[in-house]
Amino acid sequence: MNKIIIAFAFLILAGCDARSELAAIEAISDEDKSWIFAQFNVVEEDDKIDSYYYYGKVSDKLIALIKQNKISAGFILMEEVRYWGDNDIVYEYVNEEYTGDLVFRIEDIAKIQFIHTPPAIGLSYEQAEEQESEPEDPISDAETPDGS
Repeated sequence: MNKIIIAFAFLILAGCDARSELAAIEAISDEDKSWIFAQFNVVEEDDKIDSYYYYGKVSDKLIALIKQNKISAGFILMEEVRYWGDNDIVYEYVNEEYTGDLVFRIEDIAKIQFIHTPPAIGLSYEQAEEQESEPEDPISDAETPDGS
């Protein structure tokens, strides 16, 4: 209990970022989620910037707050994370060691793109562009009225 009080007091003393932090904490728990592709630029120990690129599901409420510039600090939770490897194939970020979820600081977001469908594992990272360039033929997928 003392740790919670200390953490809350620290957030209050931290100033206006505290409101952003609390809003982010509340928004993460939203059950409505959408797929995004995000780039995070993280400053490392040697003042070098490492860039990370991930697909994942994120709280709709949190994304709305970020889009409206209502929060600028806190954490963003990405679920069912996917990434592309050196061979440009999409992989799941889950194995014996990792759960498939990642948390980044909102301050580290460099870019967010909203995507309609999750990237298929095992295909190239360009699959979204390939799907958009191929027009769908609704007649070929539908049954004709006579049942054929």
